[in-house]
Amino acid sequence: MSGPSIPSWAGTPPDNDFELKNKLSDGPASVKFNERSHLIVGRSSSDATVTLASTTASRVHALIVHNAEDGLVYIIDLKSAHGTHVDGHRIQPDKPTVLKINQEIQFGDNQGGARYEVKSLCAKKRVLEGPREDGDSKKSSSQVQVRCSHVLVKHNQSRKLRSDRDPEGTVIRARTKQEAKQMLEGYIRDLKNEEISFEELAAQASDCSSHKRRGDLGYFLYEKMQPSFSKAAFALKIGELSSIVETDSGVHIIKRTG
Repeated sequence: MSGPSIPSWAGTPPDNDFELKNKLSDGPASVKFNERSHLIVGRSSSDATVTLASTTASRVHALIVHNAEDGLVYIIDLKSAHGTHVDGHRIQPDKPTVLKINQEIQFGDNQGGARYEVKSLCAKKRVLEGPREDGDSKKSSSQVQVRCSHVLVKHNQSRKLRSDRDPEGTVIRARTKQEAKQMLEGYIRDLKNEEISFEELAAQASDCSSHKRRGDLGYFLYEKMQPSFSKAAFALKIGELSSIVETDSGVHIIKRTG
């Protein structure tokens, strides 16, 4: 079977401080990245890098991923049959969830699921701590994530004057910012007239490498993107389309998907 899709932001941590400690006898006693960007957790010894013996764990159950851009560690449930639980709460499948010190992770159900505790995280300034002893578990706004897709059109003022479609940058260097905006205005009309889906448009026309994923950027924190991009993305409702957004990369239209 094919493996899970690894997020584009995955990267090997600069240290090996991350560790999960086993709270039951099921599975390895300790889990670390060991110079890997991600870990696949599951029951399959051939498909998983961390193998669990639990009967309620799926063959490929969850991903644990180090984000090379923000330095945080995320867990992603891979639509497992019995779910992945963080501190007793079942997390949403396919949505990256930030891990924090002292949290308990359960792979599977309450009867037979494997349980681990987050003992340490990668040494980075943005590492998040769990709730304080005074019971303050208020979620910081810096943890809020949205999922978006976008279409990028580059022009002769863009930060990088090349793309997968135009590796030499010949077309991009000849395109003005105004011409790029006019292209997006045409795309917006096509979308409103339902002449093409957003995903098809991104796959066919975007100058971002995300065109390979039909424009999908996955879930991201506010600070991950350029300020004008995040400001527009976080203001959208799910399913809503932005107006034209300018960044150093070029001009974009953004659709919020999660």
